[in-house]
Order: sequence, then structure tokens, then C-alpha cells
Amino acid sequence: MPSPKPETSDSSGSPGKTFAALGLRNYRLFWIGGLISNTGRWFQTLAIPAITWQLTENAGWVGLAGFAQMIPMAVVAPLAGALADRHDRRRLLIVTQSVQALSTAVLMSMWAAGVRSPTAYVATAAVAGLGGGLNLPAWQAFVSELVPRELMLNAITLNSMQFNSSRMFGPVLAGVVLASAGPAWAFFVNLVSFSGVLVALVLIDTRSNVVAEKGSLRPIRDFVDTISYVRGEPGIAAAITVVMIVGFFGFSLQVLSVVFAEEVFDRGPSGFGWMLTMMGAGAVLASPVVASLGGRLPRSKIQSVALGSYALAVMAFALAPTFLIALFALMLVGASHLTTASTLNTTIQLHVEDSRRAKVLSVYLMVLLVASPVGQLSLGQLMQTFGPRPVVFGAGVTMLVAGGALVASGRLAALDDGDGDYVPQVAPEVHPTYPVPPTRPVVGPR
Repeated sequence: MPSPKPETSDSSGSPGKTFAALGLRNYRLFWIGGLISNTGRWFQTLAIPAITWQLTENAGWVGLAGFAQMIPMAVVAPLAGALADRHDRRRLLIVTQSVQALSTAVLMSMWAAGVRSPTAYVATAAVAGLGGGLNLPAWQAFVSELVPRELMLNAITLNSMQFNSSRMFGPVLAGVVLASAGPAWAFFVNLVSFSGVLVALVLIDTRSNVVAEKGSLRPIRDFVDTISYVRGEPGIAAAITVVMIVGFFGFSLQVLSVVFAEEVFDRGPSGFGWMLTMMGAGAVLASPVVASLGGRLPRSKIQSVALGSYALAVMAFALAPTFLIALFALMLVGASHLTTASTLNTTIQLHVEDSRRAKVLSVYLMVLLVASPVGQLSLGQLMQTFGPRPVVFGAGVTMLVAGGALVASGRLAALDDGDGDYVPQVAPEVHPTYPVPPTRPVVGPR
């Protein structure tokens, strides 16, 4: 049986059309499966902290549950990148998605069987983190096998739109199920949602462009070599520096905003849900704008504006006198985060060699996956001493200063290097660590 040929675009699927990539069967299957799976994932994202809080009433345990999931993702990043560059990515994704589904089934079974040990849930969350860490580089790199190069911008932007769309309504639906049916049913919904992406991966008919490497797998050696490669590429090195800043000071806000929902605005879990929704809405609204920027502005200028707006949005959120103003500030946070991620991912895609693509992406993801939980722990501790508003405002100021320093030093100019025209793309999204749930439920915005 001959190998399937990669799909090609036609006049109806030109890069300028907003939904051009969805005209390709393989990508359409992948997009729909991802939407179903990512929506279901929010049910588990809310259920884990709710369980941990219910069992311990200790914020430290809740933070540990989130930390336990993200740190394994960072630890396995070198192995994940090496595997994704050596093996068929579709098959690898089927395995990693199955591991995550199995961990969800274990969580559901434990709660239904009456297991009430927080240690058991933290340990299972860590296993889920391992599966997620092995999944991320392959997921991002797999998109390049589903669409031709001229539709890469469109495909990855739509991929991010899919994720952020799930973030707009996933938390709301999850909250309803948790309140009315309990954690076991929330885990069940997430378990069923994995069928969407698994069925899609089985139905996708594509030929892998991964060239198998000879010799034994050496992830640590490959990782060291990748670090050396990154250091020798100023554009990629600048992109990773920016993602470290954004991960520590900006991405952490997705989790720490729960403190504002409870202590500052007294909105409880519904308020926190609205905050997550508005960040997702901002990213969704920014997607078509980002997709239209190809060839118009240099990447360094786009990144400079995005970093500045990101910092100012964080500062505005910190000082917001009303909940409504805070929500609008978070919309700008979401839009700025998507624009920042698009510029960084574009830089990496245009600089990196094909044989190193997943390995370099794994370094990018590892930096983000370390910077974000460390930022959450650090800023969270500072909030205990100085309060949420001063700490978040200080984080915004620090982002602004760091961004200004990068611009003044000329390091951001390296983002404009590389072959090809500017093709803005969207970086892989990573679910934040599990936040501390508000303790005072409030129904609906006031």
C-alpha cells in the first residue's frame, strides 16, 4: 500500500483566508479533536485544586499539586524533544494522550472508590504531568506535517484560537459539573474528551517527515547539544530570554488572579471563572490581528509593543478599582500574551533546522515550565507579606523595565534574523498550574 501523500492547498485555501487550514481534512480532524480534548481538560484543571482544598484546607497542598504537575513536564522536556525528532509523531501522540487519559481514569476511580488521601492525588497529578510533558513538543511539531508551509501561519494561529476558545467556556462548564455532580463526574467528562483527539489521530492519514536517527537514544547529550545550538543562534536565544520573563511575571498571573477574585473583589469562584474567560477572549480576539501581520512589521517591533502592552495590562489589573475594569485589563493580558507567543514561536520556526525543531521547542517549553511555577511560588509568597496589588503591580513594572532593557541593548533585533518572510505563529499553550480555589462561593458577577 503506497504511503499517503501530504495534502496540498488550493485557491480556496490561500494563506490570506482566516480558516484556510481547516479546508484540509487532516488538520480539520486535528483541530476538532484538540478543541474537544482541551475543553475537557478544564474539568480536571478545576477538579484537582478543589479536591486538594477540600481534603486539606491548606493552600500549600494546592500549590504542591500544581507544582507536581508542571515540574515533571520540564524534567522530561529533553527526552520529549529527542523522541519527537526520532519517531513518528502521530504514533507518539497516541501514546502520550493515552497515558494522560489513563491518569484521568485513575483519578476518577480513586474518588469514586472513596480514596481521600491528598498524597495520592498529588502523585497522580505528577504522572499526568509526565504524559503532558512528553506530549507538548510532538504536538507542536506535528502541525508541520498536516499543512503545507504556506499555511503554517494559518494552522498554528487557528490552533491557538482553538485552545483559547476552550478556555472561554471550559471553566464555566466545569464549575457547573463540579458544583452539581462532584469531582468524579468532572474527571469522567475529561476522560471522555480524550476520545476526541485519539479518534482524530487514528483517522489522520499523513506521511511522517521525521527522519529516524541512527544509534541509541541519548536525550541528555542531545539536550546539551541543543543548548549549545541555541546559544549560537542570537534570535532563538533572545526568544527564550523573553519567554523566561513572560513565564515568571506574566503567565503566573493566570493562577495568581484567583487571589484577586477572593480577597480584592470578593467574587469567589465565579469571579475567577470570569477572569480566566476574559483572558481567553482577549487571545481569541487577537488571533486574526496576529494572522494579518505577515510582512508588515519586523518581529522585533511586534515583540517590543507586545511586551509593553503586556506589562501595562498587568499594572492596570493590579490597580483596577472595579471588577469590570479588571476584566478589561485581563482581556489585554490575554491578547498581549498571544502576540508575544506568536513572535517568539515565529522566530524559532524560521531559525531552527528541521532536524532540531522539536528539541529546540522542548528547551523553549522547559524554560516556560520552570519559570511559571517558580514565579507563582515567589510572587505568591510576596503576596502573603505585601498584599496582591503591590506585588502584581511590581511584576508589571519589572516586565516593563526588563523589556526596555532588551530593546535598548539591541537583543530584540536578533528576532528579525532568519530565512523567509515574517510569518507570525502562535506558540504552544501550556495549562497553568492549579490555582488555590476561592473559599467563599459567590454566584454570578455583581
